[in-house]
Amino acid sequence: MKKPLLYASLLTLLCFGLAAMTMTMTGCSSVARALNIVNPSYSIRDIRPHVAIALPLSASTIDFDFDLGIDNPNSVGLRLSGVDFDLLVNNNQLVRSSSVYPVQIPARGLGLVHLRTSVGYNQIRSIFTQVADLIQGNRAQYQVRGNAYYDTPGGRLTFPVTVYSNGNR
Repeated sequence: MKKPLLYASLLTLLCFGLAAMTMTMTGCSSVARALNIVNPSYSIRDIRPHVAIALPLSASTIDFDFDLGIDNPNSVGLRLSGVDFDLLVNNNQLVRSSSVYPVQIPARGLGLVHLRTSVGYNQIRSIFTQVADLIQGNRAQYQVRGNAYYDTPGGRLTFPVTVYSNGNR
């Protein structure tokens, strides 16, 4: 009689263990769905190119500093843990970069993320005219495309980011 009781106890423990593991694995996504977290709106707030000319010219760079505005429509605050992005000028990819500086964005509030990327001489030679237009303030169109990574109460979420210089998504 002791053997069946031992098997029943082991089987019960195994069932509880599997149930706990299943709840842990599906819990985060269920919480995110229950909170109905949606992708925030994005805008380019400011872009500041800095030209660093060096000799030889191949050592020259253009640094782009810009602020990405994030408008959080959700009822919970979001913690942006990082952004990876491409910077395009007149639909030509200029550079691929990322930022891992965390930013807290309040519920139904606005947050600013400062992004910086550097473009080397060899990268800009092929699209020099578009970059010159951007630096001189002419009508060059620039775009940021990538992904934003958020740590939420429901787990980590990834949302696409696409922003045009004229503010369109």
